[in-house]
Amino acid sequence: MKKKLNRYISRKSTLNRRGFACIGLSNPQDGVNIGHALRAALCFDVRMIILENPSKNINIKKLLTDPGKTYRHIPVITTSNILDIVPTDCEIIGVELDPKSIDLRKFHHPERGCYIFGPENGSINEKLLKKCSSIVSIPTTVSLNLGMTVNIAMYDRSLKTHQS
Repeated sequence: MKKKLNRYISRKSTLNRRGFACIGLSNPQDGVNIGHALRAALCFDVRMIILENPSKNINIKKLLTDPGKTYRHIPVITTSNILDIVPTDCEIIGVELDPKSIDLRKFHHPERGCYIFGPENGSINEKLLKKCSSIVSIPTTVSLNLGMTVNIAMYDRSLKTHQS
């Protein structure tokens, strides 16, 4: 007779479809924004978080804006180059205010997407933007902070992928 394992989570898995999202934060400097981005990742079923050259004074384990301790649930990888970590056969989507960008409201999310977000005080560098298969922007009257941008983009992906 098989021994029954006690599950600490009583809900069923939501993995009923293919695909995934990961996020990459390019040169993030503010722990508050990183915490909000990590929390968004946990809320919207992001599978991996890539931090490219984060500020040295940020301790992922002690972010006040990430009460769920996302690093315990989702891999958080620090690197000097996001492109070294992007999963195989995964489209790179830049989320950036750019004249060539697609309005997020009209964007069709790929099955496997790695969403790249620029730093709080700048933009995604040109070398990284050239590797993006798509560049999307969130239409606003003023710029959003990094944490809010991640939340909106991942909510939009969640909304549109659950409709299809």
